[in-house]
Amino acid sequence: MKKTRLKSRELFAIVVVVVGFKLADTTPAQYAQEGQNAFWLMPIISFLVIFPSFLLLMYLLKKYKDKNLIQLMMIILGRPLGTITGLVVFFIAYGLLIFDARNYADQTKLLYFPESPTPVILVIFLIVTFFGAKRGFQAIGTSTFVTLPYLKLSVFMLAVLIIQKVVWLRIFPIFGEGLGTILWEGAKRGATFSDLFIITIAYTAFKNGKTFSKGIYFGALFALFEIVFFFLLYTTLYDYNSIDKTAFPFHDITQYVNFGEFFTNVETFFMVFWLGAAFLRFIILVYLASWILGEVLYMDEFEPFILPLTFFIFPFSLLVENTILNELVWRNSLFIIATPIFILLPLILWVTAKAKGDLKKQ
Repeated sequence: MKKTRLKSRELFAIVVVVVGFKLADTTPAQYAQEGQNAFWLMPIISFLVIFPSFLLLMYLLKKYKDKNLIQLMMIILGRPLGTITGLVVFFIAYGLLIFDARNYADQTKLLYFPESPTPVILVIFLIVTFFGAKRGFQAIGTSTFVTLPYLKLSVFMLAVLIIQKVVWLRIFPIFGEGLGTILWEGAKRGATFSDLFIITIAYTAFKNGKTFSKGIYFGALFALFEIVFFFLLYTTLYDYNSIDKTAFPFHDITQYVNFGEFFTNVETFFMVFWLGAAFLRFIILVYLASWILGEVLYMDEFEPFILPLTFFIFPFSLLVENTILNELVWRNSLFIIATPIFILLPLILWVTAKAKGDLKKQ
């Protein structure tokens, strides 16, 4: 793919939307199942567990220069093993897309359009996603950068309105049921930040490695701060016994806010921005998944994959019976399975490159 005119600011926006949006989906509900009132600490553990491997991957990309994630695997591991590894990464990325699509459709139906069938909502969602992804990476990056301030303004407004209602003493006991539980359960879900690895497929689309590194590092840290801050708000808003029973904490807190006596029920206002962020996130991830598959199959043009990949999300996402199984069983299991894969992959690449002596040549 030819280099785009995108800068660090566009990549920053992409990372914040893709990773940071987890504060508004069912990810906090997954963490709260084990961490209860201390679940706001768990994303920090997840990040610290997986980030060193991400730094190692960035080091390798810098060493090999004009290579993206899959091309790096092909060069270091060779074509056969590199292809297999690339397919593993693709299936993880695509699996998360399938579960997230069902997640968004179920949330939209349950919270805002209870009379609408889930398949209809899902079809509309995927049609918008397809046409958005077809516009190309340049348009996606620019649109995300232009839209991000409005998305963040709505989130900031919600935080300001809700913070006066929190009870800070609810963070105690600070480690919930125990520090060991927080560390273990947080570490198992390191793949919560696996999107950072997926985004490196776009490494060659930017002017240089410095531009890419600056955007993705600042974006990752901002997204982490945002996630932890909102998880903390959820913790201090709900009591100890109810936090792990709240399926959609972001949407639930919008029920607590109002703009004076005459402007109540303002959750629709925040719904508009939530849907906008959901569409953008999915557009980005569908495009990146198509890019990964194109590189694995040695295709010069991967855009034709966007249509079939978007289409097959529909039947696969409907295979799961309900949102509880989708989120608390399948999606959660995929996170746990993917975590050691993303932790070990850069280590394997580095050891192999070191053994071959490639790093000395760079």
